[in-house]
Amino acid sequence: MKLSHNLTQRLEQKLKLSLKVQQALKLLQFNCLELKSELNGIVEENPLLELERDEYELIPEESAEEKEEDYDTRMDYNIYMREIRDDFQGWDFERIEGPQPSFEEMLSNLAYYLLEDAEFQAFETLKENMDEKGILKKKLKEIACEYNFPLKLLEKVIQQIREVGFEGIFSESLEEMKKLRGDSLFPTSGYEDGMPIRYIEPDLFIDFNDGNFIVSVRDYGLTIKIDETYKQCLQELNSEAGKYLNEKLQEAKFYVNALEKRRSILFSIGWELVKKNSAFFLGQKKRFIPLKMTEIAEKKDVVVSTVSRAVKGKYVQTPVGTFPLRYFFGSAQTRQDAMEMIAELVKENPGLSDSKIAKILQQRGIKIARRTINKYRRMLFSGEV
Repeated sequence: MKLSHNLTQRLEQKLKLSLKVQQALKLLQFNCLELKSELNGIVEENPLLELERDEYELIPEESAEEKEEDYDTRMDYNIYMREIRDDFQGWDFERIEGPQPSFEEMLSNLAYYLLEDAEFQAFETLKENMDEKGILKKKLKEIACEYNFPLKLLEKVIQQIREVGFEGIFSESLEEMKKLRGDSLFPTSGYEDGMPIRYIEPDLFIDFNDGNFIVSVRDYGLTIKIDETYKQCLQELNSEAGKYLNEKLQEAKFYVNALEKRRSILFSIGWELVKKNSAFFLGQKKRFIPLKMTEIAEKKDVVVSTVSRAVKGKYVQTPVGTFPLRYFFGSAQTRQDAMEMIAELVKENPGLSDSKIAKILQQRGIKIARRTINKYRRMLFSGEV
């Protein structure tokens, strides 16, 4: 076999993001809790930076006038941008609840006050031999022999626990438990499992107060702080300290600008939500109009992936509940609207073709392929939805 070497030329076009761009996108993708942790680390490494919080900032008057055309209502809506104060380190205590006790913890607390010492020891043994449904893993006689408890003591403990409202607890089988309860529920049904609760901290807030919508962004700003000592070192550009501080100054300016862009994109998303869905947020409509990432990207002069990063993992709190921000970009609402329109059109005219339905839906603002309409039509006809 003959080995040979060939020299070839190949031209490739690749896009490689700089470290600064990667860091900016990383900050954009973080939710508020992740962002605070990241910024704390940044501030520790840069002596020219410190965390700050801004107060209310009004949207320019011309922007407010522009949005009024999008509302079909007699109310005078004003949209403001504000920053949430950091008085409680980013926590809103009105929305946070402590972890709920698990079924076993609650049952133990009750037994502690209800039973005598010897009875409570027997109860603990029964609880150790209980499965997640409240049914014993072993027969009662086996437990009595294995742990050296009188059978009558175990039966007394079980009876006392059942009398205070836990019918069927410590049953020896599923059949016995169902017979004692008279329903299909388990004694543990409806109680917490004791696992840690994952709290949600919204990044975006939409409030309605005194006839006005208020859009708020929960964010953590950075401010550049240069004292007299640092100023003197910065002037000495040839010194090691001067070079170091100049690098940190450029880094600080980058982070300040990156956070401002993050704040601006999130606020734009909140603004678009209100402009298109004021009736939904006021409870006047059950369905909302989905947003398009392409539209927001065009208005902010960014790529769609940037908007996607801004939406990822974040929540918005509104007058009608708290939702994942991505929920308002999803296709579920469009699909539901399309199926309802298809059902209505087919009911009025069963002979309507899929292509004709596609044109009608497009006129109503829903663009769906003909084959998708055929799929939805079959689903409606077969009763799958």
